Amino acid sequence: MEIRLRPVELIHKEILFNLYQFYLYDFSRISEEDLGFDGRFEIKLDHYWEDPRWNPFFIYYEERIIGFLIILFENYDTVPDPTHVIYDFLILSKYRRKGFGKLAAFQAFNLYQAKWKVVQIKTNEQAIHFWRDVVNQYTVGQYTEVFREDLNKYVQSFTNKTARTNCANGER
Repeated sequence: MEIRLRPVELIHKEILFNLYQFYLYDFSRISEEDLGFDGRFEIKLDHYWEDPRWNPFFIYYEERIIGFLIILFENYDTVPDPTHVIYDFLILSKYRRKGFGKLAAFQAFNLYQAKWKVVQIKTNEQAIHFWRDVVNQYTVGQYTEVFREDLNKYVQSFTNKTARTNCANGER
């Protein structure tokens, strides 16, 4: 099973916009966001190509896009060693629970040796379970988790600066 991440070029912005419709649809059960009058969820994406802190990637399997992820370099403009955050993450329903998401996350982590954070809203139990499992496997248990009451979110934090992880199987 080979997963590849490819940066999203500006010329593919519409494809990312279309994928965000699935993401926002899935997330609407938590966010309670409604469709716009045109039958689509509203999302602005231009900042992904205007601001170097944002890094969108398509997730490919067998030359097909099966999802996307966004990596944010938090405080990139003020801190020489920014924390990297998985900001948004989508695996299409057909490919869920088959290991594709985990492999994509491992590859994302392996792109940068950095401090990392992954954040989930308290009511998104599927995401909490998924990210706890992924981060635990990737770090071999070497991470911290806090619940931010002010944000109503769980945050897993770790660093991969001292070792490279094999993205194929998660071994260190």
